[in-house]
Amino acid sequence: MNTFINPNWVSTDVAMFWSNNIKALNLSEMTYGDEWKNKPDGAQIGYTVQQRIPQRFRVLRGQALQQQAILNQTVPISLTDQLQVAMGWSSADDAVEVEEVQERYDKPAGESLANECDRFFMDSVYKAVYFSIGTAGSGPITDNDTWTTGVAKLRAFGVPSELLAVIDPLQQGKLQSSNLGLFNPSATIDTIFKEGFFGFGAFGVKEWAWDSNMPAFTTGYFSSSTPVTSSGSQSGSSLAISGLGTYSFVVGDVFTIDGVFGVNPISYVNTTILQEFTVTANVAGSSTATLSISPSIIADTTSQLQTVNALPANSAALTFKGATGSVSATMGNAAGTAGLVSKQSIIANKAAFAFVSADLPSKLAGAVSGRTPGAKTDRVSIRYVDQYNIQTDQMPRRMDCLVGAAPILPYFALRAWQ
Repeated sequence: MNTFINPNWVSTDVAMFWSNNIKALNLSEMTYGDEWKNKPDGAQIGYTVQQRIPQRFRVLRGQALQQQAILNQTVPISLTDQLQVAMGWSSADDAVEVEEVQERYDKPAGESLANECDRFFMDSVYKAVYFSIGTAGSGPITDNDTWTTGVAKLRAFGVPSELLAVIDPLQQGKLQSSNLGLFNPSATIDTIFKEGFFGFGAFGVKEWAWDSNMPAFTTGYFSSSTPVTSSGSQSGSSLAISGLGTYSFVVGDVFTIDGVFGVNPISYVNTTILQEFTVTANVAGSSTATLSISPSIIADTTSQLQTVNALPANSAALTFKGATGSVSATMGNAAGTAGLVSKQSIIANKAAFAFVSADLPSKLAGAVSGRTPGAKTDRVSIRYVDQYNIQTDQMPRRMDCLVGAAPILPYFALRAWQ
């Protein structure tokens, strides 16, 4: 018996399967694009909107009014990728072969879109995260203390307590084999119903999930080097360093500076944890370098945006993830001529990242189309379109979503290197 296809239930079915398969996306605030939907009549706002981030204030002392500036910081979020799954068949196929549409077509389409959205999202945000645990290129983390120290680091920087973890399957296997009781407590095992989720509450993390789409990061490299700051009292989003051999730093490389500790962004208390920085632009050369970095180095104790306790000293040592140390060290392989590959896992509060989706037009001339209501389907808008081609007797159809992602508060997240 032929199956009649209704565009609205196709897109809704795809969204349902999409919802059941997303994992990394659970780390984000998923926003169905109200900014693009609620616009003045006849107006278009373009592909990018600005997301405001929370105000930061200092608590001052004294009876006299001490008014502080309102700092409306924003982060751009852009719709950058149109993801699609397309298929089709002839009218003859439709008459005698096409059946079980939901199981044979909708479900695989939903799974494929979910996997690509997960991969796209994680690739878009993880390199902006600077807090880290683990060792690049060393394999899965085996020490429970490493995980608890990572969670403690987030706590020290004022990250809210609701944390989610999405980890590589090899890391999941190592965690579960060492902690079977911790990750499968009898009191909660019946609640583990969502595909890919395997633990609740362990190490202070609310939910744990595995995801085979977690990225593999390739570090930069340098030959024998003793990297140090080129001068003292440097501040801002760039850092001049020297003492390098031949080097190539890449976006996402992480390092610390001797004597530069992070401060809690709410209380401004020195955490006594070395502030980690991430490289935000590729740079290669020899001897000296100027790194673009995040977060900015701000040590002003009157500033609402203070990030560190002190500016770097002259010739302060730098230690990079993937390096053998800070003195006569190499980074990457043994010769310092190629980077190390490190599978990445993430622990984060949802406020760290944003994932956005906006409606694509559904009123298309000569086509049958429908669209999911994004606000009701895990905040993703999926459009389905089919159209008969009289020239070829084919019936092509496609499912699309228009999406974007951005790091909003990267210090609300932590990378686990393996």
